[in-house]
Amino acid sequence: MNILKSVLVPAAFLVAASSASAADVIDLGELNAGVNTYVDTVAVGAFSTNYTFSLADLSSANFSLTNVEHSNGGISVFNFSNLSYQLYDASNNWLAGAVAGGEFSFANLAAGDYYLTVSGIANGVAGGVYTGSITVAAVPEPSSVAMLLIGFAALGAVARRRNSKL
Repeated sequence: MNILKSVLVPAAFLVAASSASAADVIDLGELNAGVNTYVDTVAVGAFSTNYTFSLADLSSANFSLTNVEHSNGGISVFNFSNLSYQLYDASNNWLAGAVAGGEFSFANLAAGDYYLTVSGIANGVAGGVYTGSITVAAVPEPSSVAMLLIGFAALGAVARRRNSKL
């Protein structure tokens, strides 16, 4: 019986600990051009939340995260310590990371699936609140830029021809 207890009790703690440390997953879907925001309130203690999203086209993107601190009478109601965020691609390759208040950008982020992991320790008496944003802008295709340049060249040729006839 003692052997059974010595095996089952630690096993139960391991199962409980593994489920407690599992990250919440929130799907942001396909991000559109413009500012895409996310907000979360977490209970006191350590946490990790994954925000999954996809990009339909080659894009430039700017990522930011802010700790929404709130105090009342000198008591920290909402706050974090060690609040940070990391960006990964669908193959779990780390791409970038920063602490709250920091930003990172990509000029040419390929179309595909990504996830952003926000983690830290909520240490306000009511936990913590954070907000973040992912600002996306489409990157013009090289063929689009070439067509634009050809169009400007044609306009220049027409304008020059008109000036030479006068």
